[in-house]
Amino acid sequence: MDKKQIITIANANNGYLYSKIIKEYNIQSSLIGRLQKEGTISKVDRGIYITNQGIEDELFINSIKYSRIVYSGETALFLNGLSNKQTLNYEFSIPYGTCTPKIIGYSVKYVRKKTFQLGIIEVTTPFGNKVRCYDKERCICDLFIRQDSYDYEDRIYAINEYRKYYLNIKKLYNYAKELGVYTEISNVFEVIGWN
Repeated sequence: MDKKQIITIANANNGYLYSKIIKEYNIQSSLIGRLQKEGTISKVDRGIYITNQGIEDELFINSIKYSRIVYSGETALFLNGLSNKQTLNYEFSIPYGTCTPKIIGYSVKYVRKKTFQLGIIEVTTPFGNKVRCYDKERCICDLFIRQDSYDYEDRIYAINEYRKYYLNIKKLYNYAKELGVYTEISNVFEVIGWN
């Protein structure tokens, strides 16, 4: 494999090379070192490189570094189109008992293993990369589970956007039952109506 092929592989992945791709294509570390010296790629983090064509995407880079994370809270609202503002304080969830290094500048929420998997989907970041995130219904349930974590206006905006464009009442109610917020959610959606 030559340097040009490596750049083609990276550009096919939005400009990124990381451990999984490096192993998959059996790319030699000496070639990566040469590309770095030439300035064709830059090291973003341990085992993560980006070409000059790529755009640094913090959400994506963290999902590579910490493969078990799932974006949640205000970050998930933003990624799902349920928020009109992008948060600077990214939030993600991991299952209880998962050991992660201290991550400065991020809110880490520990979730019961029983409900951690509920609603995980893959979404596209604003820079075109795929990351794991909770779906819209899980986001709405989280608004009621951790009410103190959200501004009133943000909660209202998310509920109204969900009701107008994405409403799946059966799925929402199933999640609400599983997460223990069925009464709260059914009360709100019956008051505002779902049609």
